[in-house]
Amino acid sequence: MLGSDRLQGKVIAVTGGGQRLGAAIVRLAAQAGMRVALQYHRSQAAALVLVAELTATGAQVWAWQGDFTQPGCPEAFIDATIAHYGTLDVLVNNAGMWRATPIGQVTATDWHELLTLNVTAAFTTIQQAKPVLTQTRGAVINICDAGVYRPWRNYTPYLASKGALVTMTMALAKELAPAVRVNGVAPGLALLPEEWDEARIRQATQHIPLQTHGSARDIAEAVLFLAAAPFITGVILPVDGGVALRG
Repeated sequence: MLGSDRLQGKVIAVTGGGQRLGAAIVRLAAQAGMRVALQYHRSQAAALVLVAELTATGAQVWAWQGDFTQPGCPEAFIDATIAHYGTLDVLVNNAGMWRATPIGQVTATDWHELLTLNVTAAFTTIQQAKPVLTQTRGAVINICDAGVYRPWRNYTPYLASKGALVTMTMALAKELAPAVRVNGVAPGLALLPEEWDEARIRQATQHIPLQTHGSARDIAEAVLFLAAAPFITGVILPVDGGVALRG
């Protein structure tokens, strides 16, 4: 993997790292020789299986359970990671919530939960990690969403939270430079709903210039590329098959 030699032995913290995209990031980071801390909330079984699988290969992977919607939890994960490994080089804010909430049906709880997990928790982890990332001249990668640039119906609160994350990423890239690089990855159609059949997949991909969907590994590779790229900051990298090019 391009740039993996720069990541060997580095410490990476991945929020929402127990399953799906987070697990793909954890797996690729471990394969690159990084020391991994992953946070999970409800996915204990999947997280522990992942840790066992990777540690059996000789990788250093450690899991921490916590609910990032609770005050103090994001800070506790950062502190626990630093206590466990002694340092921190890369922070990946992947933990998030995704749900359809049509206007007129959005409750105060819906709004609060989406903004708390998708924006506030990410900001809090970065703020807590800033001193050590400044020392290590580290990197932050926030998982955004290509839907911010081409919104879909019925997901306004979710897309508003990811739009805030995009702006926060660019603002913090300026604020934390030159010591810390801050970038984002904006996935397109990659993690397909399990209930989709071939006809639904064809329908969803026909408007994508590359005429296909991505995978969790595609997104993970973009994350690790940005983690290793020393002269890139303030970038939101679309990994969307060219959807952003559509006129």
